[in-house]
Amino acid sequence: MKRNLPSTTALQCFEAAARYSNFTRAAEELNLTQGAISRQIRLLEEFLGQDLFLRRRRRVDPTPAGRALLAETGPLLTQLDSMVIRLQRFGAVAGSLSVGCYPTLGTRWLLPLSIAFSETYPDITVNIVTYTANSDLDPDAIDIGIVQGDPPFRGMIADRLMPEGLAAVASPKLVPGPVDNPEKLLTYRAIHVYSRPVSWQIWFRTLGLSLDDEPKGLFYSQFDAAIEAAIHGAGIAIVPKLLIERELADGRLGLAHPHIAWPKHTYYLATPQKNIGDPRTTLFRDWLMARMGAEATG
Repeated sequence: MKRNLPSTTALQCFEAAARYSNFTRAAEELNLTQGAISRQIRLLEEFLGQDLFLRRRRRVDPTPAGRALLAETGPLLTQLDSMVIRLQRFGAVAGSLSVGCYPTLGTRWLLPLSIAFSETYPDITVNIVTYTANSDLDPDAIDIGIVQGDPPFRGMIADRLMPEGLAAVASPKLVPGPVDNPEKLLTYRAIHVYSRPVSWQIWFRTLGLSLDDEPKGLFYSQFDAAIEAAIHGAGIAIVPKLLIERELADGRLGLAHPHIAWPKHTYYLATPQKNIGDPRTTLFRDWLMARMGAEATG
C-alpha cells in the first residue's frame, strides 16, 4: 500500500520553524539557508492543502492547523530519530560482561587487561567476579571465567589460556641476589598460601629434588598477603610469576633462585555452555586468547 506522506525534510523544517516562530533560527539549527526552509514549508503546505504559518514582518506564527501539526510532529520526529539510532547500532556488541577470576589474579593481572579491553570496546563494561576455589566457580554467576587446574570444569567449555610459572621470590633486603643452591632457600622462613599447599614441593620437584614435607613458615589465605609479606622481608614465597611482574621490575622483590617451575596445571578460559555464541563473551574470549597467544583446545 502506497503511503500518503510528506518528506521528512519538510517536516523537520516545519517543526523547527514552528518551535522558534522564526525561519532564520530554524535555518541555523538545521544548517540550511532561510530560502531552503521557506521552500520546504511551502511544499509541505501545498501537500497538505493548508496554510501552516501566518507570515508577519519579523516572525511567523503557526496557524491552528500548524499548531495541530506541531503537536504531532515533534514526538514523531523524536521517535524516528531514536529508531534510526537503534538501527545504526543494530547488531553492535554492547552491554556488561561478568568475568570470573581468583582475587589476586583479578586485581594484579586481569584488571589491567580488562581496562585495555574496555578502551578497545567502550560499549562493553567488564565486571570482575571473584572466587577463591574452583568449587566456588558457578557457571550461572559469570559470562566467562579464568580457572587454574585440570578440565573438565562443570557446565563449561575450556580453552587453554596460559601456563603458570612459579618463582621463589623475596625482598632483596632478605636475599640480596639469587642463591646457587636451591636447598639454601630452606634456611629461610617459608611463606605459604592455603589454596596452594604443595607449591614448595612442586618447585623443588621440577629441579629433580624432593621435599618430604612443606617447610614451616607463615600461611596466608590470599596471594596478595603472601606477596606483601615477602616484600616486607618476612620470608621466601613461591608464587605465580605473572602476579609479581611489577614488584620484580621495581625491585621490591627479587628472584631468590633463578629457577622458574612450570607445573602441568595451566590456566584455562572457561565459558559456560549457556554463553557459547554470545557475542560479548565471544569477543572477549577471542580478544584475550589472541592477547595471550593462546590456542583453543575445544
